[in-house]
Amino acid sequence: MVLFVLLSLPSLGQQRFQRWGGGVDDETIHFGFSFHYISANYKIGLKENWQSPYTDAQGTIDGFMADSLYKVYSPAQTGIGLGLLADLKLTENANLRFTPTLVFSNKAVNYAYTPYPISSHNRELTSIVRASYIDLPLLIKFKSDRKGNYRGYLIGGGKYAINVVSSKRYDDAGSAPIEKLLKTKPGYFSYEAGIGFDFYFDFFKMSPELKWVQSIGNLLDAREPNMYNHPIQRLMLRNFQVSLIFE
Repeated sequence: MVLFVLLSLPSLGQQRFQRWGGGVDDETIHFGFSFHYISANYKIGLKENWQSPYTDAQGTIDGFMADSLYKVYSPAQTGIGLGLLADLKLTENANLRFTPTLVFSNKAVNYAYTPYPISSHNRELTSIVRASYIDLPLLIKFKSDRKGNYRGYLIGGGKYAINVVSSKRYDDAGSAPIEKLLKTKPGYFSYEAGIGFDFYFDFFKMSPELKWVQSIGNLLDAREPNMYNHPIQRLMLRNFQVSLIFE
């Protein structure tokens, strides 16, 4: 009898270990949700004559538009995201993941103009690009072997993002030149790669994750020339993303 109890202890311990994390690693398909903190900015490619003063279609100039640029840059802006997760188990160490996410993340481009001759005070304008995206990433997760109640992983793949902000917010036809908008295309592709760790609790798994996202192609919409898109040849989006995922 004593021998039977001793032999059964490893089996009971193994069952207890497998229950941690709710058994999600044993399921072919499982679901979850995620929270994201995002730091984003643009990588800007400038035209050869980007420093030249801008004139409108009538050849008129006004205020800041009459001055020469000496710097155009995009400071990092923060945002948040809320997402869902569908995970397909491919092997013991690889999963295919679809993580649709609603992202609120504005971007900014700053324009620094040549100071007045009588003053050294710098003059800048900022154009805010307001955007709310639905991100549709398809990723592959490569996991290490589980060590106790944690494991590390690498993740990478591609994403298509759709801007869901109403087109009415981008209607600047009647706006003054200085109030025009810097516009981007309504959708874009990107690639992303990151690293994370799975931590197993009694009935769920939590995964902190760091990820880098880089857009593909030119995001700039310059069909209607204005003082903000005039110096820019190319816009590319860069995101650094910190995520907390629950499965």
